[in-house]
Amino acid sequence: MNNQKIGLLLKILLLVFAIGWLIFSLMSGFEQSGGFRNLPNGLPWLVMLVLVLIAFKWEIAGAAMLVLYGIFTVLFYSFGLVFFIISLPIIVLGLILLWLSLKI
Repeated sequence: MNNQKIGLLLKILLLVFAIGWLIFSLMSGFEQSGGFRNLPNGLPWLVMLVLVLIAFKWEIAGAAMLVLYGIFTVLFYSFGLVFFIISLPIIVLGLILLWLSLKI
């Protein structure tokens, strides 16, 4: 498996991760509010979705921004279980994508 296929797989994983959390954040308060009053909770995941789409177009810049975004989530959500569920996958996948992009 060459680096381009691995990079595409990583970007697809990041895309699924971002869309999954976006849908979860939008639907988590849907039944209590009776509508989409929970939209501000989806904003961070919308930003991540945009960063993943940037990584599809410009791999090095998008991967670097994803790593920075992952570090920001560590600072925003703090450490603990959230670090392993949210921040660590973003940072690790972003670093691998950045490493593959610079290796080519």
